[in-house]
Order: sequence, then C-alpha cells, then structure tokens
Amino acid sequence: MQADDKADDEALVTVTGGVKLVRETLGVPVPKSRFYKDSAAGRAPKPDAIYGRTFLFKPSKMLAWGRSLIRPFSSEAAE
Repeated sequence: MQADDKADDEALVTVTGGVKLVRETLGVPVPKSRFYKDSAAGRAPKPDAIYGRTFLFKPSKMLAWGRSLIRPFSSEAAE
C-alpha cells in the first residue's frame, strides 16, 4: 500500500460533521454559517467528494480550516 492509498482511506465528513469536529477538537465555537461564508469567499476547503447533493470533506482539511480561524493573542490588544 502506497502513502497515497492510505490518505485515500481517510473517512470523509459532511459540513455538519466537519464543523462538529472543529468544535470538539479545537474548541472553536464555529457555526455552519461561518463555513458557508468562508466557502463562498474561497477560504474554506474545497469538497473532496460528492454523494448525491452532499459535499464531503477530509477531516484533516476541516481541522486546517478551523486552525486558520484562530489567531495568536497579542498583549498589545489587551492594553
């Protein structure tokens, strides 16, 4: 089995599942509407597959998108 084959074995998630994964893993209280807005603006990940009318995404891409929403805390902003 090649490395590419192993990456293809990753289970896919829907938008609802991906947003739930981001909330549980990263603790970011992101709503689905944020994903849809970022998707329209080209900042969210592109779907990896389509099943019927449902878009499916790799969990790693959803987590990367969730991490992109977090910015470091600046002590200058607190003053």
